[in-house]
Parts: sequence; structure tokens; C-alpha cells
Amino acid sequence: MANHPIRLSEKSVAVLEMVAAGSTYEQILAAHPDLTYFDIFAAAEEALDALARSEPNALDRHSEIRRSYPRAYEKWTEPEHQQLRQMIRKGLTVAQMADRLQRQRSAIRSRIIRLNLVGELSPKEHSELIRISKLDPANADPAAG
Repeated sequence: MANHPIRLSEKSVAVLEMVAAGSTYEQILAAHPDLTYFDIFAAAEEALDALARSEPNALDRHSEIRRSYPRAYEKWTEPEHQQLRQMIRKGLTVAQMADRLQRQRSAIRSRIIRLNLVGELSPKEHSELIRISKLDPANADPAAG
């Protein structure tokens, strides 16, 4: 069965963009005074319904990933950022960090890049991250420029 593009209402898109940016319910309602809490819940339901129609197995995959990585898809916290920095300083591998933070390896790699920590990785992990993410080695360490 071919995948079809997911189409959501403008209201749902506006709500979900703010949720994805980490906005609280209060911030969403302040930015969109015409919305209610129920509109926020409805946006989530609309997105899940559209996803299920577009890709029936997506929700099953999501649940399977969450069984292996309980914090997968959850917003990162500042204490987790600190833990990540400490583990990098201790020379842990991405796999070890993923296990301890209960997140997927891809999430660990993405966060390392986002926090500009690539240059702090061990040489082996540094090379592996560059290979997997296809970073330009010359620009892999923002502090080097």
C-alpha cells in the first residue's frame, strides 16, 4: 500500500509546531487565544489518525522503539544534557550513552551535534559520528573554526 501525504488542518499544524518547539499548553493558548485545551488534544488526535492512515505500522514501530528506549521521542532536559556532556568527557561510546539515557543512538548523535560536542568525542566515536551523519570533517567541530 502506497503512503499518502499526511494532511492536517491549519489549526492542528499551528498547535503541533508549537508542541514540537517545546511550548507549554499555556504558551500555545496565549499565542492562539481562539484555541482551548480541547483543540490541543484534538490536534494530537488528528495527527495520530492521519499517521495511522498514511503509514499503518508507524505507531507499532513507535511503541516498539519505546520498549527498547523508554525516553525515545521525549523532550530533552538540561540534566540530560549535563549527563551527556559528562559521559562524553568520560569517553563513553554512543551506544553506552544511549543505554544510560534510554534513547536511540541516532538521538544521542543528533544531540551531540546540536550541542556542538562533536569535537569532545573520543577519536573513534568522532570518526564514526562523522561517517554516519555525513558531516563535513572540516566543519565537524564548531570550536575549531
